[in-house]
Amino acid sequence: MKKKFLSGIAAAAFLSLAAVSCNNDDDKETVIGASELPAVTDVFVKAHFPNVTYVLIKKEHRPESDGTVYEVRLSNGFEIDFDVQGNMVDIEGYGQAVPMEFVSEPIQAYLMANYKNFFVTSIDNERGTTEIELSNRVELIFDLQGNFLGIDR
Repeated sequence: MKKKFLSGIAAAAFLSLAAVSCNNDDDKETVIGASELPAVTDVFVKAHFPNVTYVLIKKEHRPESDGTVYEVRLSNGFEIDFDVQGNMVDIEGYGQAVPMEFVSEPIQAYLMANYKNFFVTSIDNERGTTEIELSNRVELIFDLQGNFLGIDR
């Protein structure tokens, strides 16, 4: 009886490990080359970051909740996510200033009026909202028209 019980526990542990190993992030994305990006993505990167190279490019097998299909890491430390058509979804500067040309005019006006001493370090375009992280680590939430909705805490 004790032997069957221990065998059952061992089998359950094995199945649990097998399930975890199959549910691995590596199964959801593939590393690709720049030639496999949509042409518009390559044009975007070269236009806005002309002196950088690609460090890593990943393609999601299924779009993420925000539409991200391509995750691009650049030699200047930026990470930019693009949708299946090659349009920018998110940009992360990891403490560096994100070019203000990526920020809509209404949001730029709000930032100048309320946070002029800080710069944008990331932009996350979620479904229905845009989240802007500033150099003071405050995350601001705006609707798609650029109206301020609140601070993400």
